[in-house]
Amino acid sequence: MTPTLLSITALARSGAEELAWRLFRSAGLDRIGDDPAVLALHGRLRKDRALGLTGAARREAAARAADAYAAAAQLRPATYPLINAATLSLIAGDREAARRLAGAAIALLDAGTGEPDTPYYLEATRAEALLLGGKREAAEVALRAAIALAPRAWEDHASTLRQFATILAELALDPAWLDAYRPPRTLHYAGQMRIDDDAARAAAIDGVLAAENIGFGHGSLAAGADMLIAERLLARGAELHVTLPCDRTTFLRRSVEAFDGNAGRFEALLAQAATVREIGEERDADPVLAGELADALAMGGAVMRARQLQTQAVQLIVSEMSQGAPAAPNSARLARSWAATGRPRHVLDAGRVPAGAATPGGETDAPQLVAIVAISLCGPDDETAADRVAARLAALPEPIGLIAPPAWRADGVVLHYGSAREAAADATRLRAALAEDGPVRIAGDLGVLRIVPAPFGGGTLVLGSAARRIDRILDVTPSTAVYFSEFLGAALAASTGTDENARLEPIGELPGTTLSLHALGGYGR
Repeated sequence: MTPTLLSITALARSGAEELAWRLFRSAGLDRIGDDPAVLALHGRLRKDRALGLTGAARREAAARAADAYAAAAQLRPATYPLINAATLSLIAGDREAARRLAGAAIALLDAGTGEPDTPYYLEATRAEALLLGGKREAAEVALRAAIALAPRAWEDHASTLRQFATILAELALDPAWLDAYRPPRTLHYAGQMRIDDDAARAAAIDGVLAAENIGFGHGSLAAGADMLIAERLLARGAELHVTLPCDRTTFLRRSVEAFDGNAGRFEALLAQAATVREIGEERDADPVLAGELADALAMGGAVMRARQLQTQAVQLIVSEMSQGAPAAPNSARLARSWAATGRPRHVLDAGRVPAGAATPGGETDAPQLVAIVAISLCGPDDETAADRVAARLAALPEPIGLIAPPAWRADGVVLHYGSAREAAADATRLRAALAEDGPVRIAGDLGVLRIVPAPFGGGTLVLGSAARRIDRILDVTPSTAVYFSEFLGAALAASTGTDENARLEPIGELPGTTLSLHALGGYGR
């Protein structure tokens, strides 16, 4: 693949589909019909566009994507373009073409003359082709065989299940049989610090984990419930993903040893964790708010992992109960937040727990968790004329849900919101409005900020590490894209209901940091 094709593919994967399409066309690649690599990329770009549409527009775009993939397969027979052409033909409404192309893919697999690939992919392709050909039972047998070849290749299984769900929806067939092949579920866990370990409580936790088929746990490692749940996750062979609101040394002192927790137990759990995320970006922040940020990262991590794996996210809280709800303030907050999304949850009664220290009351200009959205009307390397930017800023649709006055800048504006959902909704709406008449880049972050009156001239100041970090995220955001930090992306995922769609794709880390970035492909019901 040439550098141009590689760069366009990278842009498409990063969430900048419109820019990738514009570059593809400006390079004249949409007019090339004799290069299978170009045609396959043409099909991929049109497929991305088609899957974001509905109705007749979706069918028309899918047909054009199928044509590009089919042309690539005609020049260089291979299962990848053939199976994509087949599925896209089905989406386009051409079932006969879908069956014909699926049959061609099976013929290549039988002959062993297709492109080399993993045993899982080859058998999963056969399963998809059989399903497209109307052979559901045979497709299930092939899917089962594919999974047996790579039983822990969860991401690969999820990709296949996603394709199968699309095909079954187009064929108006019940997808319930796919549930038996879904990867294990993910878990967000939390609870009170001052609880005692006992066999009955461990058995109750084991019962929830087994009943929900949990394979991935996301939470913290404070003394008490966190450690107990983490140990039970590891005992059943689940992956443990730990999020700490500060560095591990500080956390050990504040949240383990201060509550009579065992340092050796803490270190042993860290050593067995699949990942450990220490939020160093907010090291100077209020500990309570840093804890809430870590909670959002853990909850969102469980939800995003479930979406990635085409499975379900579940919550488990272990807390003293009062009137049917967790009595501990933080456990209650987490339980309410999760319940609002409609996802399944379990609350285990911890019995009477000694009271902890009260959380201080808020102040007028106290720090708070704030979602930041920065909008630039210039490309990353663009020096758009000032009068052009001024004209576009004047036509900017009024943002919704701001908690502070806009902070205007030479190339755009920075906006502040009280929730991730408000920030995502406005970012999506503003990108759609602004992309029609010029370049637009949007970056988003979530952090502990203090909003205070400016010392003179009116207005406000927004102070905190996220206010400084947002420019760095914007600098690496390509034109037409929306990049969110892992903090804002996770908070959005955690608060998005099961009837809402938040398309977040991981795209790597912010250069020079451990902060992950996600491309927002869309948000709404």
